[in-house]
Amino acid sequence: MKIPVKPYTHPTIVGLAVWLTMVLTCIDVYAQQPAPQATLTFEQLLGAAKRYFRDTAEFPLVQKTTFSVTAPDGRVRNNQSQLTQYTFQGYKPRQKRAGANIHGDVSFWQAMRGAKMVKISASSAVWTMYPGLVLYADPGEYIFAPKSTDYAADRLGAELTSTKPCPAFTMTGKVLLYLPDEVCGTNYFEVHNDLSFHKFAFAAAGLPAPVKISPFGQCTLKRYQIEIEFQSVTLPGDKDPFLVPRQSSAHLETDKGTIVITSVYEPKK
Repeated sequence: MKIPVKPYTHPTIVGLAVWLTMVLTCIDVYAQQPAPQATLTFEQLLGAAKRYFRDTAEFPLVQKTTFSVTAPDGRVRNNQSQLTQYTFQGYKPRQKRAGANIHGDVSFWQAMRGAKMVKISASSAVWTMYPGLVLYADPGEYIFAPKSTDYAADRLGAELTSTKPCPAFTMTGKVLLYLPDEVCGTNYFEVHNDLSFHKFAFAAAGLPAPVKISPFGQCTLKRYQIEIEFQSVTLPGDKDPFLVPRQSSAHLETDKGTIVITSVYEPKK
């Protein structure tokens, strides 16, 4: 009589085999998935600009500007703020250039009482149009280089630097505008994986340089940096979102102290 013999299977070994099969299957499936994009291309950046930095109707914003001055030892010497209403008209490419029309809505008495802060607010607003100027410039004016960012944040970055040597940094205009005579340096863009813009930064070249600015007078400017964050808004009758500034900040570090100009923009209700 032949007795059938069933192979012995230890329950732990069986469970381990099942688990190992599942893991190998998941690894195989994951390997077949397209890898997240690691770098940003110049063509993608220009395509994102055409979508988000396009012409638009007027959009009302409320701008709150803060002006602070810090001494070299860290003590705050001055801190002022100004609330202004602006009508942001977006970026208008003309002959491969872009512009932004920003109108201040300030009363006569407000302008008289805070003329200094109104001018500072205007200079802060001027910087919000600069990213569009860079993106609509002749591609031959800049050298493009993708930059690594925080991978966990799902963002991509790139730098654009001038193909021509930057001149010496000068600031001979109005002392309260805090704007350089010529903008030249490193431009940095950071976008989300869906290519919507997250932020822009600019670092001026040609520093350190002697300048005359309020309240320091004649001093040596060691760092001039601009940062702009964007927010998405939707206009009536337009299904695609449009970008307006969320916050802009200028950092001017000198041998006599540091000036920080920050503007926060909110859609007017």
